[in-house]
Amino acid sequence: MTTQQRHGLAEGVSDKEVIEYLQAHPDFFITHTHLLADLVVPHESGGAVSLIERQVAVLRDQNRQARRELADLVQIARDNDRLNECLQRFALAVMGCATLSEIFNTLYDTLRSDLNADAVALHLFGNGAGELEDAELVNAAWVARDAAELEIFRKILEAGKPVCGRLSPAQLHYLFASQAKDIASAALLPLHPGGQEGSPLSYGLLAIGSYNGERFHPAMGTVFLSYLSALLSRALHPHLA
Repeated sequence: MTTQQRHGLAEGVSDKEVIEYLQAHPDFFITHTHLLADLVVPHESGGAVSLIERQVAVLRDQNRQARRELADLVQIARDNDRLNECLQRFALAVMGCATLSEIFNTLYDTLRSDLNADAVALHLFGNGAGELEDAELVNAAWVARDAAELEIFRKILEAGKPVCGRLSPAQLHYLFASQAKDIASAALLPLHPGGQEGSPLSYGLLAIGSYNGERFHPAMGTVFLSYLSALLSRALHPHLA
């Protein structure tokens, strides 16, 4: 291995040229201080381990970790901005809906385009079958509030808060029917009058399914889902009250 390869120099650039460049530009590292964090400068200490080198290595590791954490925070902020824009678009669109079918179609379009939902199911309590005729939402259905099949969702409906994770086979089949076998994770959003979480009354249940098992998991935040539930509940209120 040549000296040039060992030092990672570009083809055609010699040690001598690098030295001459730095001598001609003594302020190079002043104007490029970010490079100092990655430079390795051995500290002569005989056969002993240099404390200074060890401290520098620790600080360098901490710096890299801080960079990764900052990058994660920036990505989270970008994701939150995107979700807020999604909520705003949905709120404006649903304000112009005059019928339940229009609300359902707007919801479906929003979840598929902005949240990349692979499947959507909306089960409402009541009897308004005729109002779903023009809905594009395949898994939209009316169900009696005291229907026996809702027992598998009883705790979720009573808690009144969105939950995420893997559903049982019975829950998947009830919500997504023929798509059930492909749904690996889902978010369930109870819908309440006025969008109030924890309300003893409920309008129904919205389910968002994904083929990705990690898309919705129990540890993820549900603030956005709570806002979506509140917006949808408010939009449904005039039709279901």
